[in-house]
Amino acid sequence: MSNDVVRGLAYEQQPFLPLPLRDLRALLLYSVVNILLLLLFACKSAPELAPWESGIVPLDGGASAYALIDVVNARPILEKISYIPTTDKNMKLMLDKTRSAVLAVFTPSAKETRRYQLVSWGNYPASGSSIAFGSNKGWTKNLSASPGMVFWHSDKAQMSVAVSPSRAYVLAAMTKEPRDPVPLSQGIKIPDGFGEFARGAILSCWLSEPRPMFNQKLREMGIPLEIPAEKFFVRLFPADKQASASQPASASGPQYEAHIKIVVPSATQARAVANVISFARAFMPPVQLGDSAINGGAQNSAAVMASILFANPVVQEENSLLIKTPPLGLNEIALLFSLFSL
Repeated sequence: MSNDVVRGLAYEQQPFLPLPLRDLRALLLYSVVNILLLLLFACKSAPELAPWESGIVPLDGGASAYALIDVVNARPILEKISYIPTTDKNMKLMLDKTRSAVLAVFTPSAKETRRYQLVSWGNYPASGSSIAFGSNKGWTKNLSASPGMVFWHSDKAQMSVAVSPSRAYVLAAMTKEPRDPVPLSQGIKIPDGFGEFARGAILSCWLSEPRPMFNQKLREMGIPLEIPAEKFFVRLFPADKQASASQPASASGPQYEAHIKIVVPSATQARAVANVISFARAFMPPVQLGDSAINGGAQNSAAVMASILFANPVVQEENSLLIKTPPLGLNEIALLFSLFSL
C-alpha cells in the first residue's frame, strides 16, 4: 500500500473534534456579518423602479390629471406653472435636491379642497429638513398618519410637506387646515400604453376623463368638433436646436416640443376625426407663435392654442391620433397645460 493511501486512511479515521466555544462564536459572527453585507449590497443594487416600469405611481386617486416629471430637465417648466413655490427658501432647497417627481392635479369643488399632490425622489437628509422647516416660523410640525413620519404645514402657502431620506411629499389645498401629504392609497395604475409613450420625456401627463375636458377646450377654441377620446397623453422633449432657431425672436428662453396622443374607440373613428381636423385646418387663420401672441387676451389665447394643436397635420395610427407641435416657449407650454388645468 502506498504512503499516500496510508496517510489518507489515517486522516479519515481521526475522530471529530468540536471547535472551542470561542471559535464557534467567532465563526457564527463572521457568517452573520457576511450575510448582512450581502443583503445590504443586494438592496443597493436593486433601485426603485421608475413609474413607467412598475406601472404604479404613489399618488391618491380622484385627480383630473397625472404627470411624470424629470425635475432636473423640466425645472423651468415647473417654475413657470408654479407648482413649486420657489420664493420659499425651504421649498427651493428641496427642489435643488430632487431628481424626479410624480404629480396629481385635482379639480377643486365643494367636496374636494386639494389642488395638487406631489411625490418626489432625491437626496433629502431628514435631520437637515427638520432643521430647515423647524427654524422657520411659517411652518408648523404635525404628526403624519404614516408610521414614524411627521409633516410640516404652512398656512401662507396652504401647503404641507413631509420628507424622508429618499422621498418628499407635498400637498397643496384650497384651505389653511393642515393636510397629511403622504398618500393614503397604495398608488394609481398608469393607463395601458402610457409607460412606453412617456419613456425618455422630461414631462408627460395623462387625463383621467379626457373626453369632456378636451372637448370643452375645443369649444373654447371655436372648433365645433366632438372627439370620443378614451385616452389623452402628452409628452415633452427639448426642441431640436435647428427647429428652435426658426422661431421668432420674441420666443425667448428654452424651447420644447410636445407630442399628443389621443386614443378613440376604433380606427374608423380615428380616420373620420383626422379627416375633419385636416379640413378644419384649412380655415384656421395663421397665428404667429411667440411670447407676444400670448398676451392678447382670452380670444387670442384660444387662437394660439388652436395653432399649437393643429400647426402640423394630424397623423392616424390605428385607433390613435398623433399630434406634434412646433417648438414652444414657456408661455405656450403653460397655455398648453391649461388643457390639464395645470
